[in-house]
Amino acid sequence: MRKTFLLMPAIFLFGCAAELTTEGSSIRLVDDKSNCEFLGTVTGFNSAGINMAHNTEGAMNELRNKAALMGANSVKIISVETVPQGTTTLAEALYCAFD
Repeated sequence: MRKTFLLMPAIFLFGCAAELTTEGSSIRLVDDKSNCEFLGTVTGFNSAGINMAHNTEGAMNELRNKAALMGANSVKIISVETVPQGTTTLAEALYCAFD
């Protein structure tokens, strides 16, 4: 019983990443923004992942969720920075016309 209790905080500490919402999952990543309207900049941050890849996924999920709340359908990534404290993403939130 005691071993299980000691492992539970580790699960809560190291398993959290921002969940991608339904709206966030529809956000496209684009390189060409020529047919897009700029809506603003968005950031994402995650520090509670299992590893750097998990932190990056959580930061990207948060960024896409925020872009969706702004009415965007796309983002153009400006930067992804990973340091020991976590991962930060920065992007332009865009509304693009797709063929």
